[in-house]
Amino acid sequence: MIKSKHALRTAIVAGAGVIAVMLSGCASGGGSTATTTSAAAASSYTDAACASGASTDKSLVVGSILPITGSLAYLNPPELAGVGLAVSDINAAGGVDGKDACVLATDSGDSTDLTISTASAQKLIAAKVSVAIGAASSSVSLNVVDSFASAKIVQISPANTSAKLSGYGPFYFRTAPPDSVQGSALGQLITGDGNAKVAFLVFNDSYGTGLRDFTQASVEASGGTVVYGGKGNGQEFPPARPRSRPR
Repeated sequence: MIKSKHALRTAIVAGAGVIAVMLSGCASGGGSTATTTSAAAASSYTDAACASGASTDKSLVVGSILPITGSLAYLNPPELAGVGLAVSDINAAGGVDGKDACVLATDSGDSTDLTISTASAQKLIAAKVSVAIGAASSSVSLNVVDSFASAKIVQISPANTSAKLSGYGPFYFRTAPPDSVQGSALGQLITGDGNAKVAFLVFNDSYGTGLRDFTQASVEASGGTVVYGGKGNGQEFPPARPRSRPR
């Protein structure tokens, strides 16, 4: 049974680790085992949904702010399943002071309509959640991170990579490596494979331009050249632009 505040924080961080593992399995395109695990975790989440009026005075209330709608909605099932699995593990260990933890899920939307994440963050703050898991989008997190910090609510993202969030503050954490690390590695891989001319197709949001900028710097440092979509060229795509099938 989890009792102390130190143990409670450890449980939250451990839960974030479970979320990271779930996402890694999803991103790797796992087979039937990953699918089975995800389905089981999703079931655990359903069982752990917070009842109306759940209070953080007596329970660990885990708020999620993940993309139920919008262009990133396909990420919601594995991410929310990861949250559910973490809460399920906490409850299997005896909960917090003998009481089960639960999940209060909200929609983060995406960067095309930040009013969704603003409203969801205020809902979680009003509920005084113990921790907020999300967002998936760096742009969305940048929209709500100050609100959570002002309310002294710890926010943990399983997917944010924007360098703007590096060392942002004592209430923000993430389990994904930043664009500065990913971009450097990607640029070295591209040029190391013998590619001297590179084109970028990116969305005009924190993730798209951030990863592009660091990758471009790495490519150019290795002697490569960017021929399209580079920083400052104005050739990014709006995040909401419809995608068409090749003809």
